[in-house]
Amino acid sequence: MTLFDAWANSPTPARKNIAAGQAIFNSHPLAITNVRGLNDNAALGKPAVIMGNCTTCHDTPNVGNHSFPTPLNIGTGDPSPTSLFVNKGGLDTSYLPNITVCRRDPATGEPSKDCKTTTDLGQGLVDGKFDHIGKIKGPILRGLSARAPYFHNGSAQTLMDVLHFYEKRFGLVLTPQEESDLVAFLGVL
Repeated sequence: MTLFDAWANSPTPARKNIAAGQAIFNSHPLAITNVRGLNDNAALGKPAVIMGNCTTCHDTPNVGNHSFPTPLNIGTGDPSPTSLFVNKGGLDTSYLPNITVCRRDPATGEPSKDCKTTTDLGQGLVDGKFDHIGKIKGPILRGLSARAPYFHNGSAQTLMDVLHFYEKRFGLVLTPQEESDLVAFLGVL
């Protein structure tokens, strides 16, 4: 993202905060782990941890779209107790049904013990692929502030809730000022 580069030295504090948020989005280190579809199969040479930043997945310049052709599962559809939401970073999915899907044994056609429980079937609902259960394509970030609640299942009410999810999910460590700057940046895209 380079939309707000010119604001980095702005005398206007709000513009300076937005530019600072853009810099965080572009460069703050992030350990991406346990993302099905991205780093979930070491046997195929996929690394268990990918060191990146927000632009690793939201990589379309100045749009923030996820340009990868495959859907990913970052855990937004994982059933979680409401207490996680209260303790900063969890998503309140208590209002959503838990759906358990089991793979069928190819020889017998019977359900196997290979099952997944989610609150969002994701791409699997569209294409019927068991591997795509819970996987989604990340949305374009432009116009994000006008589309609350966030995530495909509406489990984050504010941009700060989204940020807290990423902090908890990926161990992202930000100061309160960095959180404020990043939310200001996301809010003006």
